Amino acid sequence: KFSLIEALKSALGIGSASHKTLVDQFAYPHGGTGSIYERMAKLCEERGNRIHLNTPVQRILIAAGRAVGIELADGTVKHFDRIVSCMPITQLVSRMDSTPAPVLQALDKLRFRNTILVYLQVDCAELFKDNWLYVHSTELQTGRISNFRNWVPQLYGDRTETIVALEYWCYTEDDLWRKPDAELIALAADELKRAGLLKDHAVLDGHVVRMENSYPVYAKGYKIPLATVAEYLNTINDLCVIGRYGAFKYNNQDHSILMGYLAAQNLSQGTSHDLWAINTDYDYQEASKITEVGLVELAD
Repeated sequence: KFSLIEALKSALGIGSASHKTLVDQFAYPHGGTGSIYERMAKLCEERGNRIHLNTPVQRILIAAGRAVGIELADGTVKHFDRIVSCMPITQLVSRMDSTPAPVLQALDKLRFRNTILVYLQVDCAELFKDNWLYVHSTELQTGRISNFRNWVPQLYGDRTETIVALEYWCYTEDDLWRKPDAELIALAADELKRAGLLKDHAVLDGHVVRMENSYPVYAKGYKIPLATVAEYLNTINDLCVIGRYGAFKYNNQDHSILMGYLAAQNLSQGTSHDLWAINTDYDYQEASKITEVGLVELAD
């Protein structure tokens, strides 16, 4: 719901920056966003649950119209009463037994794009003042540049270098996806310099992370095949799909966490939250104010 007119008004100081894209403050965990998930995992394990890492799932097992278990990549079969899936919806449904032909045809129309994150360690404490920059120049391949020096000081401590991340988006069949790490690091360093952000500062090190299926492609008319797939999944009992991958939704991480929370309520408490209705326009946040001592909730 963001518009060019809103952006221009904000740039000219006309009106108020009320749109969530234009807010001047937000709360960020001192240990980085990963600390949220580390805390979740700790709480789960403290309550007697088990988390299995590095255990890829090949497919969900369906019997008599309900999800009954999973088959791991090594062929091991595990049986469960209820299953919540965040694996890419295209992989989930295509690997099920006896998926109807119309559903498979709809599935072929849904695609994901991959993300390549190129992290650069730059010998400078003040590259630019923003947390992130969106890049629209056709002369550069990167689409977004994040500056972790500008989030919270707990992230860098006494270090005087800056860590930036340049994001690249592509399909699996694209040449960019297959480039060696060294070439991607060189590309990112060159583009940071060409953007006027690196100046004469040295790049001390680089690191590449590849993430498959990270962005659902909202191609024209995608909602029609997605509805077909969603209707089929709704016929399978004891199975729900969540997250950007699982529900093919361009969610932020807070919305995906909310989907998981509400999915747990549906399964454990018998509630009937419509998980398909949760996306980036879903308004659920508590009214709050950020102060010098942290996040303070305000009464309605």
